[in-house]
Amino acid sequence: MTAPYLKPLPQVSEENRPFWDGLIEREFRGPRCRDCGQFGWVPYPACRNCFSTDIEWVPLSGRGVIFSYSIVHRGPAAFAGDVPYVVVLVELAERPQPMIVLGQLDDCPLDQVRVGLPVEVTFHDVPGEDVTLYRFAPAAPLGSNGGE
Repeated sequence: MTAPYLKPLPQVSEENRPFWDGLIEREFRGPRCRDCGQFGWVPYPACRNCFSTDIEWVPLSGRGVIFSYSIVHRGPAAFAGDVPYVVVLVELAERPQPMIVLGQLDDCPLDQVRVGLPVEVTFHDVPGEDVTLYRFAPAAPLGSNGGE
């Protein structure tokens, strides 16, 4: 028997359901304006560039580089057993404009976390729940020149 998941779970709404459904299907999705092509993060009822309400959810690469990060040494009670952990802002590869997404970084020694590190989305099913979470992990083996 699997131990219950004790951390906060996402609040799924009609506005963000395509995102969470995508994660279950192992697809990282984001909202894009059909009129001007602008990506948005987080879901919003209208494009923040042209104010169109014609928004579609599209698959994203899930790849990018660390734009900024913070190493958490004292986190919320639910995450106390995980410290230290790394929270990242990732600039996704999608263009023409930058799209920055918040996440947690896994599988990377703290002394190797840096701005510009290539990362990719990983998917994590929550035991006993109908939800999948995402995190980021280095996209190329650490110590290699891949992506640098």
